[in-house]
Amino acid sequence: MKEFKGVVAAMVTPFNEDGSINLTQEKNLVNYFIEKGIHGILVSGGTGEASLMNLNERKQAIKTASDILKDTELFCVAGVSCASTSDSIELAKYSSDAGVDYILVQPPHGYPVTKEGILSYFKEIKENIECGMILYHFPDETGVEFSPEEIVEMSRSGLFQAIKNTTSMEHTMELILENGHNSSTKIVNGFDSLVLASLSCGSDGIITSGVNMVPAQFVEIYNLIQKNNLQQAAQIYEAILPLLNLQEIEGNTEPGICKYCLKLLGVDAGIPRKPIEPISESAKIAVENALRKMNSIF
Repeated sequence: MKEFKGVVAAMVTPFNEDGSINLTQEKNLVNYFIEKGIHGILVSGGTGEASLMNLNERKQAIKTASDILKDTELFCVAGVSCASTSDSIELAKYSSDAGVDYILVQPPHGYPVTKEGILSYFKEIKENIECGMILYHFPDETGVEFSPEEIVEMSRSGLFQAIKNTTSMEHTMELILENGHNSSTKIVNGFDSLVLASLSCGSDGIITSGVNMVPAQFVEIYNLIQKNNLQQAAQIYEAILPLLNLQEIEGNTEPGICKYCLKLLGVDAGIPRKPIEPISESAKIAVENALRKMNSIF
């Protein structure tokens, strides 16, 4: 298992006009990220529109990325959360057998589930894999919140090797302190808006959609913070933040913004899958202006 650390792209999934997956574009996208120096790729996640894909499609996307990454230094993370336990287990086992380094799992949600039931769900998935497992803790999306103490207790038991803590900086800071920088559990925050803060406070890396748009800049920010050069890291972050902030305002979606930005950068990542719409013309202009301003700074 490759070490979990650094900059991880929550990668978009390229779709054709007819809605089918374009695996050739996915391969090109994975190779693009390799060239940009990032440390890992998350495939079949939320930004990858996994909830709009069936199990077979998610398996195709996972195997395509895993096959490329297994002979590189980059690690592969597969999002496996599904509506049913059996589907989550099937996708987790497939991903593990396909050679991914980690799977990313959310608590089951949509119906009331006790924390005992959630823990049982996690354990059942864990029993069916050989790879590492990452908790995707996103209370605003799932309605399920774990305290820092509960998360550390689960990780100490060997259930999780890393936590994607997509919630407040206060909770992430408490989690980092509760974990005591224990190297067996890696912690990241999943919000682009909190990248600088979380890295500065001791998180082990990032998993965000924004890495699709500015992978090299995020790698530089990460490297500078490892060297305790916070001032220069903050300058780069300040330059890319206006672009990152376009992702979820005025009806924009992360897949739509990321795919359009990648297109402007010369990487065809297809279009969003329906019912997600392409971004508006005004949003396209905003992305173009933000990229232009960012490039003028660099």
